[in-house]
Amino acid sequence: MSPDKKTGNFLNAIKKYADQQKHQIRSEVEKFKAEELKKAEDEGIRDAHALIQKEMASMRAGITGELAKKEDEEKRKLYQRREEMVEDVFSKATDKLLKYTETAQYKEYLKKSATEAAGYFGNDEVIVYLKDGDMRLEAELSEILGNKCSIEAASDIIIGGLKAQCIQKGIVVDFTLDTRLENQREWFLKNSKLKV
Repeated sequence: MSPDKKTGNFLNAIKKYADQQKHQIRSEVEKFKAEELKKAEDEGIRDAHALIQKEMASMRAGITGELAKKEDEEKRKLYQRREEMVEDVFSKATDKLLKYTETAQYKEYLKKSATEAAGYFGNDEVIVYLKDGDMRLEAELSEILGNKCSIEAASDIIIGGLKAQCIQKGIVVDFTLDTRLENQREWFLKNSKLKV
């Protein structure tokens, strides 16, 4: 074999080896790139997932806060509406009671209350309080309650009825329609089914 041919074969062998090495290196680089790209994608997906979870938690907290605020506002509106309804009912009841105080039955109610009060106090000194409009019945009620009775107008009795106080015994009896109506408020709230 001629030296040129030997040299050509040697160069071809080197070239072939270099090509194999080049392909192997290229293959390893591509494999390394693919692995690094996969790692980067996986890391990106993890980061994106973590960011999404964080954003969702923040949104949930915001929505929960808004819902709680709206719920409180709606409850406040319901409480307010319930109070308006209760006040309306008691306002109408007050009107009916005021009309009742213009009847003969009311006059009998006052006499019966005076008789009952007299039973508590006997011959002790008693101060009886009436609403200003009922002072016209002073003489009739004094007759029932006895000589040791004084009758005064009271600004806190709006609807009617009477209150009697015996200072000696430290006793007050309240037969006012105002107090009786007010005492019905708690019963009404419990039994009216106006619960919030």
